Amino acid sequence: MYKYLLIVLVLGGCAATGYEADDDETAFHKAAVSWVGAPIEEMLTRWGKPTNLHVEASEQRDGLARWRTTNNNSGHSAGASAGTRFYTCIAEARYDMAGVITKVDTVSSNCEKVFDEDHLAHLTR
Repeated sequence: MYKYLLIVLVLGGCAATGYEADDDETAFHKAAVSWVGAPIEEMLTRWGKPTNLHVEASEQRDGLARWRTTNNNSGHSAGASAGTRFYTCIAEARYDMAGVITKVDTVSSNCEKVFDEDHLAHLTR
């Protein structure tokens, strides 16, 4: 019972903040998932060093590389006016012991403020 309540609260919290988990319609998500099946080293070369987390794969768990860009476009602090638009773009690539990407998840809000078409083309495999 509590497990289901926790799931509902987490999903409701994501919806309340305006973030879209696994937003499969966005160009950012499409660029990120284009790497499934590719070597993680190739993605690291193109995307750069993970900005949030990098855990190497081991026999006990998959590897994880996470890139995160979070900011606001007004230059104000978190307590800024109601018209302030924040953006968050997170891509997580999971990879196996062989270094092959098995899954990519994204969370995004207003990523079009961060990545233009040329930048997304560079990030796409």
